[in-house]
Amino acid sequence: MIRFDDQPPMSPAADKWANSALKKSEKYRDKDASNLSYYGKNKHQRLYELPRIINKENIFLFYIHGGAWEFGYPEWVLFTFDYFKNYEINLIAPGYRLSPQFKFVDQLEDIKNSINYVKKKYGNDIKIVISGHSAGAHLAYYASKEIKVNGLMLSSGVYDLTAYAKKYVDQITDNKFTAKLISPIFDSYDLTIPVLLTYSSDEEKVYINQSEDFYNKIKDKNKKNKKFIFNNIDHYHELNAMNKNNIAWDNIYNKWLNSLI
Repeated sequence: MIRFDDQPPMSPAADKWANSALKKSEKYRDKDASNLSYYGKNKHQRLYELPRIINKENIFLFYIHGGAWEFGYPEWVLFTFDYFKNYEINLIAPGYRLSPQFKFVDQLEDIKNSINYVKKKYGNDIKIVISGHSAGAHLAYYASKEIKVNGLMLSSGVYDLTAYAKKYVDQITDNKFTAKLISPIFDSYDLTIPVLLTYSSDEEKVYINQSEDFYNKIKDKNKKNKKFIFNNIDHYHELNAMNKNNIAWDNIYNKWLNSLI
């Protein structure tokens, strides 16, 4: 696995995907392709802006990386700009402080601070969509509760921490923020903003079941809500499957995105 710091290895499948994602994203780390800045003092509190010259009239898509709250970098998701640039999206990829050193409350604070950093730079009236994959989707959901956004795109998220890998959950929870308390499936919050929820057919059942359960909970909250299932794709490669060649996906995304404008 390509590392920027002392993160431990993940599973072989996750490490293989991470290597490929970082290699695909390398071209967007160039200073002529993106802006890299820091919204905090910690090395993880960095964010990328793509393209380098931002049009503040376009939607700002904040894409939060996954990694079970313990692993990952914003550099994992830069390659998705290959797809999102077709829709004149401003892609913002924030990093955040990782467990076990930091808890859920710290990570949520980081995501909120990264969004506010961009708002301060480009204006409070910018159009915002928050997106995330896996643990990133979990953080995206909670950030959308506290910051006004135009839409929420959730990919293979963790919505019930009581039924997720205890090792990772224990690292971000405490007596105040228990697994159930920070599980979107149990949250009484009325999620009325437009949601595009996705998952993949070949990933672990925990993601499939939780995605279906959560979508059933929120699907009638907004008539713009949509669900998409990536066929023959595993958990890690869902981001790769978001491309123009996937016509079924592209049609859904195009329709949902246009409904926000």
